[in-house]
Amino acid sequence: MLDDIYIKRKLVILKKNVYFIKKIKQKSIKYIFKNFKLLSGKGIRGLLVLTTAESLSGRISNAAIHTAIAIELLHQATLIHDDIIDNSYKRRGDIALNKKIGYELSVLAGDYLFSFVNKIILGQKNQQLFKIFSDVVKDVCEGEIEEVYNKDNIYLKEKQYFDIIKKKTASLIRASVLCGLIVTGNNFNKFLSDFGLYLGIAFQIKDDILDVSSNSKNLGKPVGSDIKEGKVTLPFILAFKNADKKDKKLMIKFFRQKKIDKIIKIIKKNDGIKNSFEIAQNYITKAKEQLNKIKFKNTKSKIQLEKIANYVINRNY
Repeated sequence: MLDDIYIKRKLVILKKNVYFIKKIKQKSIKYIFKNFKLLSGKGIRGLLVLTTAESLSGRISNAAIHTAIAIELLHQATLIHDDIIDNSYKRRGDIALNKKIGYELSVLAGDYLFSFVNKIILGQKNQQLFKIFSDVVKDVCEGEIEEVYNKDNIYLKEKQYFDIIKKKTASLIRASVLCGLIVTGNNFNKFLSDFGLYLGIAFQIKDDILDVSSNSKNLGKPVGSDIKEGKVTLPFILAFKNADKKDKKLMIKFFRQKKIDKIIKIIKKNDGIKNSFEIAQNYITKAKEQLNKIKFKNTKSKIQLEKIANYVINRNY
């Protein structure tokens, strides 16, 4: 758990500064955000901005706070659009926004958050920040497009999977770390960039493991949602690689029929979850190794970055 007192304080800072919602006067927009809880998730990306900034400068500036909010809002916007694409019914234990207010308003809600992100970042008057945000929106979209293009592609290769998650998920986590670097006035740092990339890859692999190994209460959505949505993830790919001819045929059959429990049973039998976890753990190890190559001003914050990395791999939701 993220039970470090300093990490908890940063989460409080994030939640206190989503001030713009109170200033919205348009009734229809108020209605949308009454049905959607901003910053109700783990807040990992915003935490990474604040913790990275503090580790390098020894403090958390207003620029760091505003950038952390922007990163979290960008993430929220992508989740809204994700749920529309996937026709999701649940998100974080609640009914998904698209099921509450309809697809039309949900699309516009995501777009509206994107506009707020742009407004916040332009207000920082920092070209490097603007470039990071522009690049990450492009990367996330490319990853999502590739994932949708490969829907129900049972023969998705491991390399294709990693290409997708690097863009769809890892790019935003990497951007969070880089934003924390840039707001302190520092230039690009490859070690921090790689820390964010490796952490982001591990984050998505862990998500994909949980989808076939956790329970609906912890996940806040049905188990096997990825399979139901036609997404082929690492546990499936690795299990399929290890499976004998009989199990391969069954995996194809059950995937097409969306027989979730039967697919999960075969994935477990063929070590899809076990082998995926080992790969995710290796990425966490590589991520933490990058931190040892960096000269931090605040070593306490470096320890917090390590705790965030440990949380990513050990979480149960």
